[in-house]
Amino acid sequence: MHIGIIGGGLMGVTLAYYLTQAGEQVTLLEQGPTLGGLNGALAFSDGLAVARYQHAILPNDRAVRKLCSELHIEQEFVMQDAYSGFVHRSKVYALSNISDFLAFPPLSMLDRVRLGRTILQARRRDWRGLDQVPVQKWLEDAGGKTIFNLIWQPLLEAKFDGEYAHIPATYIWAWINRMTSIRRLPQLKGRIGYLRRGHFSLIQALSEAVVKQGGTVKNPVRVREIDISGGRVQQVRTHTGAMQFDAVIAAIATPSFAHLIPGADASYLAQLSQSKYLGLICPVMVLDRPLTSYWTLNLTDPTSPFSTIIETVHPEHESYHIVYLPKYTSPDNDWMGVPDETIREAWLTHLKQLFPDFREEQIKHFAVSRSRYVEPVYATHSSANRLRVQTPYTGLFLANTAQVYPELPTSEATIIHAQQVARQIRSSLNGGSPAVE
Repeated sequence: MHIGIIGGGLMGVTLAYYLTQAGEQVTLLEQGPTLGGLNGALAFSDGLAVARYQHAILPNDRAVRKLCSELHIEQEFVMQDAYSGFVHRSKVYALSNISDFLAFPPLSMLDRVRLGRTILQARRRDWRGLDQVPVQKWLEDAGGKTIFNLIWQPLLEAKFDGEYAHIPATYIWAWINRMTSIRRLPQLKGRIGYLRRGHFSLIQALSEAVVKQGGTVKNPVRVREIDISGGRVQQVRTHTGAMQFDAVIAAIATPSFAHLIPGADASYLAQLSQSKYLGLICPVMVLDRPLTSYWTLNLTDPTSPFSTIIETVHPEHESYHIVYLPKYTSPDNDWMGVPDETIREAWLTHLKQLFPDFREEQIKHFAVSRSRYVEPVYATHSSANRLRVQTPYTGLFLANTAQVYPELPTSEATIIHAQQVARQIRSSLNGGSPAVE
């Protein structure tokens, strides 16, 4: 069986790895000049490289750690303290341990107790009951409107570009469970990890293993269409010709997949059109000194152009500090078309308001990354409407992070899903019963 995989991001490359390790013939097609997608790297003129986007590896991310071990890149793993906090009304409040939490000034003691109760409820609840409840309703019922207005609403506004009315409570369930896994009692101190050269080192190791096992990686190859007729996949048309496969896996965002199958039934295209995504604009700065003492600061200011400040020491040059200033947007948000210099000016203007001692002379490098389809947006009742891996067409499969619900679309969830999809596809192609999706 010759399997074609469209998309050289983490999902596609991991799928190629698991399939070639199982003895399948695989050809991976990536439209960009390099692999990685959201997990790619930025290389500056002086040879310094940083990850395009920051990808944290948490203590419970066992699949990522196991895969790194298999690929013999454990030495790439770096740990740091996970100090975190909130920026509220231009003032920074630490929230890194139990003492910080109990002394959080913007909330009364009663509201702190209610916030703690909300977190405990999320930790103990089964997600299935939350799938049908809007996130705002659940948070207000659990903790009250004061906490929602002060803490949760600004975070939801920033995360979903203001459109969170139909977001299910499973989002906050998944977010709280993931973030609290960083910290351990009794002091709630925590640590996070990341890869020394960013996730691109994982992408590189995976692609090398694919080629070593007999697989093929082709880029840049722009796919124009996946030809489906007679109820099955026929061929993949690229800008340089057509390619024949026994099976094709589209490891790309759902809207991009829909554009590649114009011959699909209207009902299936309508189903795909229901899948919504968040885009991301993320300036990254390399500074010659620390901006803060925190790994992450969440902003509650609705006027801020960025919602979070993420900072790490450069693992190979400890005198440099990498700062990410992400802004999630709808894919058609006006900011997507704004020049980099305008974004730099807007972002830095607000940063100087927060940190009056900050000077642009401290910036050694500045770059803006943008991606239109970064994170799937789930609506209530998403459990019943999840897209299937097996499409209505024989030999054509879809694998992306819209299918990992109710988990967040993290690297951990991506790797686990890729492994499951690889098993399902092998079973299907070899005449077995498809795994339950």
